[in-house]
Amino acid sequence: MTQHAGDTGGLDPVRSATAARQWLVERCQSHRLSPTQRRVAQSFMDTMPDAAFLSTSEAALRAGVSQPTVTRFASTLGFATYADFRAALRTVILGSAPGAPDGAAPDTSDPVTEAAADLAALRGTLGSPAMAAAVATLAQARILGVLGIRASTGVATYIGYFARRIVDDVRLVTEADTAIDSLTQMHHAGGAAVVVVAMPRYPASTVRALRHARDLGIPTVLLVDTPFVDFAHDADHVLVSPVGTGMVFDSHAAPVVLGMALLDGIAGAHPRRTQDRLEAHEGLVDTWLYQPSTDQD
Repeated sequence: MTQHAGDTGGLDPVRSATAARQWLVERCQSHRLSPTQRRVAQSFMDTMPDAAFLSTSEAALRAGVSQPTVTRFASTLGFATYADFRAALRTVILGSAPGAPDGAAPDTSDPVTEAAADLAALRGTLGSPAMAAAVATLAQARILGVLGIRASTGVATYIGYFARRIVDDVRLVTEADTAIDSLTQMHHAGGAAVVVVAMPRYPASTVRALRHARDLGIPTVLLVDTPFVDFAHDADHVLVSPVGTGMVFDSHAAPVVLGMALLDGIAGAHPRRTQDRLEAHEGLVDTWLYQPSTDQD
């Protein structure tokens, strides 16, 4: 009988799943996976922490692939057998966190708990070589494009708004019909780099724009919720940020933090420019800042 996470006696499913996902992402990013292996990886991501207690047949059934594919997936990640892979994953999960004080698992439907877990998972991205390389690419750009369509519009707009405080030329792209033209204009202007926000569900127009930027030779930084999407290889840099799915609509708390961390990195790369632009901005604050009335009734 297969053991499941719920049988482990006090295991904290939120924290253990977060640790396991981060571990799996780091392993997968250092190896080249086939499309079917990416499907296996995503299935494991979606079913943490139970995934560490699945047989090859159960893992194959959940991922919709054959048992040999699951075995090859473990081999690609550097493990001699699937059992070795599962043991390593189980060690991460069982050793990641103690149970809740009362012995009961926390309420994973709580949006604050879920957001906290997402932000904890984001630490792996913020401290990664991929993050450093992405910041370096964006910091060198003369034109900073920020693209986000449909559900990703809000995150892209937030990033673009604050980017204008520290970068001279910021071009926000949120309309599917004009994305290709906007990228072409950036290419003609020269010196552009683009942040592409791609959160579920992934619009076809976002993928087309990402691939168009690649064809034009524009460096791209992809912000996405999983590294296993089949268009990740079209980006120069891939930064993973989990999305909260416990409510009716997804929570983008972690993607917003990731976007602000990118801007913080860009600002740090150009301290003098950042200081001058922020001081100039502060000089305009009094023209639009709300001031409570001091008049007495």
